[in-house]
Amino acid sequence: MNNHVNALSKSIHYHIRALLHTRSYISEDMAKIVACVLAGSCLDYANFVLYGITQKNITKLQKSRNILARVITNSF
Repeated sequence: MNNHVNALSKSIHYHIRALLHTRSYISEDMAKIVACVLAGSCLDYANFVLYGITQKNITKLQKSRNILARVITNSF
């Protein structure tokens, strides 16, 4: 499961960097929509598989969510 979480984290950070580059050109509402789509497609996809993962992996995914929230609100 560690490999899956690492790959998922890499994918999320790739999309966050892409959003960060375009964040100044879009409104906050549009950024929220993009973030929800990102979270919905990457983090929430088949999350039942993540049942019972270690706290380390949960923390890694939570950090990704927190970074995404900071990008949306321009508080980074």
